[in-house]
Amino acid sequence: MFDFLGRVAVRHPWLVLLFWIAAGIGLTKVAPNWERNSHDDDIRFLPAEFPSVRAHLLMEQAFPKDVSAARAIIAIERPEGKLQPSDFAWVDRLTERLTTVKQEHPEWNITGITSYRDGPVGSRLTSHDGTCTLVQVLLSTPYLAVKTRDTVEHVQTEVQSLLKDVSNPPNVLITGPAGIGRDMVKASAASLDHTTLATIILVVSVLLIVYRSPVMAFIPLITIGLAVWVSLEVLAIVTLIPGVHLVNISQIFAIVILFGAGTDYCLFLISRYREELEAGQTAPFSLNASVSAVGGALAASAGTVMCGLGMMGFAEFGKIRCAGPVIALALGIGLLASLTITPALLRILGRGAFWPLKVHPVMPGRARGGFWNRMSTVVVRRPVMVLALCLMGLVPLAILGGQVVPSFRPIGELSPQSESVRGLALLQEHFTAGETGPLTILLAADRPWSSPEGRELITHLSLGMAHLDNVAEVRSLTQPLGPNGFATADPSPPTPQAASPLGMFQSKLFDLEAVKEKAIRLVAEKHYLSTAEVNGQTKHLTRLDVVFQSDPFDAKSVETFKQIEIWMEKLLPIRTALVGDVHTECFGVTVHTRDMAKLVARDRLRVNALVVAGVFLILIVVVKRIWLAAYLMGTVLLSYYATLGLTMLFASALQGEWMQTIEWRVPFFLFTILVAVGEDYNILLVHRILQEREKYGLIEGVRRGLAATGGTITACGIIMAGTFGTLMLASLNTLMQIGFALAVGVILDTFVVRPFLVPAFLVLVGRDAARYERTRQPLPVVRPIVPPIRQAG
Repeated sequence: MFDFLGRVAVRHPWLVLLFWIAAGIGLTKVAPNWERNSHDDDIRFLPAEFPSVRAHLLMEQAFPKDVSAARAIIAIERPEGKLQPSDFAWVDRLTERLTTVKQEHPEWNITGITSYRDGPVGSRLTSHDGTCTLVQVLLSTPYLAVKTRDTVEHVQTEVQSLLKDVSNPPNVLITGPAGIGRDMVKASAASLDHTTLATIILVVSVLLIVYRSPVMAFIPLITIGLAVWVSLEVLAIVTLIPGVHLVNISQIFAIVILFGAGTDYCLFLISRYREELEAGQTAPFSLNASVSAVGGALAASAGTVMCGLGMMGFAEFGKIRCAGPVIALALGIGLLASLTITPALLRILGRGAFWPLKVHPVMPGRARGGFWNRMSTVVVRRPVMVLALCLMGLVPLAILGGQVVPSFRPIGELSPQSESVRGLALLQEHFTAGETGPLTILLAADRPWSSPEGRELITHLSLGMAHLDNVAEVRSLTQPLGPNGFATADPSPPTPQAASPLGMFQSKLFDLEAVKEKAIRLVAEKHYLSTAEVNGQTKHLTRLDVVFQSDPFDAKSVETFKQIEIWMEKLLPIRTALVGDVHTECFGVTVHTRDMAKLVARDRLRVNALVVAGVFLILIVVVKRIWLAAYLMGTVLLSYYATLGLTMLFASALQGEWMQTIEWRVPFFLFTILVAVGEDYNILLVHRILQEREKYGLIEGVRRGLAATGGTITACGIIMAGTFGTLMLASLNTLMQIGFALAVGVILDTFVVRPFLVPAFLVLVGRDAARYERTRQPLPVVRPIVPPIRQAG
């Protein structure tokens, strides 16, 4: 197969290039729009049995106007004093404008707008000191969705346009889950642009240093540029297959991995092509021989990465399940491009590809000089010392990495100067932090909750939950304004004596209070009561809104939610005799955060086990020795845990305090990519060592294989590490941690595992094997001297 690809590229280079260009143009015309077909709804990607998904579906039935996967909170503040009537008039204009926008632009996915004028909830949106009021914009998209970012940007535009007419404008900030998500998505998009540009600059710089040829530097760029173009269009078409969903993370990682791994494949092919030319072969023969010689190694190398990414398809979390296989598909296209476009360009350019340098013939069999020749000699002569030094550095870091705990808190990723972070600080100054995302408890029963028995149970639950740690207040049907609102099972107010003028005056006051309480009760019933279908039966629903003292993403909120779950499971059945069986569900950001943590932990164990098994099988097929495959796998796992340890130290330095938590995406993607890429480099090295062993024996083959591939694999590692390292240019702590972890992991594999741990072990094995063979040499046969037998005469 690889010989066929080499012949096609050598004989028809222009047709190969035209084929790729035509494929890119044709796919662009038929491929659907990437962003329009993307799916970012985290709720939809979670398994149906998870509480957050069940509660979301129930909320859509019972309280469709209040369903919001995220909410943007517009905070209006006068830091110097109380808000003026003109400020509240501006809030009214803003609310009217956003309501109009909601009707005119349904594609913005705005489901509701709440201000200080909106009933029981609205009364809670102005701070007690009167210096801050809030406007909530409810969205039907998750907080990290691109559509959420666009909607918040539109809302920001409306806010700024209305502020232009105000002579002394108040301080206005947009925060809440949607505001935080908007800032994170914007930072991620900007980081991707910076990463792409920095990667191109890095690739060109490294290639210029390695080959000292401006022509050669652009051959991998053209190859990978065409591969990225075709790959992204193919991925867009794949989404037309039922059940396959496109997520934006697929695009980001496909570009990064294609630039890193694809350039590596081009470099390895070019390096072998140069060796063939130095051996005195013609350019066409050298190209064909190079593709044939390294095609299998590159396919196995890419196969490990594709296997690792493909195993993500067994994850339960939909985003991970969809992202891994499509990135693997993109890498397969990159491999095909490297084996066709690169040799076609080299054939067209001929020896001019190395301009201004010339390739001179080298005496056959002569060992290479240079840095890696000297290093390979050291490894062969002192393998025990090399192994000991490597393990002394890696093992302590690996022990530290084994103590890492994943974090699911997104707020800490943003810069303190981000608008949403400043807005959150403002909310925490004037309001309870949990107001940004209350926990909603849904109760479904056979009997109406407006009955005295139902109200009594709601009151009991409201008062009981309010005494839990970290609960600021509970709002419900019987106390819609929190603990300061009415909370009684009997809605009838007491009637005072009216015999005297004072009694008549008191009676009027009680009448006014009764009218006010009745109005609040009517609004509360509309807000807190509904019906929905549960398990095929129509049920009466009510809701309790629990406000935590901590923000909804905080670990304290998750722990409090767990206590509420236990409380509802153990104690609720005791109190439900009068209303029948009660079905409960919990809805909110905190529930989603907890479900995400549980699901990711499950997926991480499953995917990691499958990645190890898949890559291990590939190693056995390539090296044909189980003991060697096991050792290669062990070195990469050691590198992975050492990288986690270094990343934890980096995160601690970044935060200015010791911390054992790192963002959950770091260990998840680090394992999948690092194990695959690490074995990628091991395969390229071992494949060359096995080739050299056929001519020179194992120990000399190790030395020559390391000397021959050292420069190329080092350049590949630098490009791959640099590609990932450019993510550190981002302002998001998560991207900085991922970029640091992947870059450091690739550097460890490039400069420690591949050149030292693997060759030193092979040398020791080779020496032991040689010593064993010497002990088994057959002893010379000593024949006993038998005296001649005399015959009797």
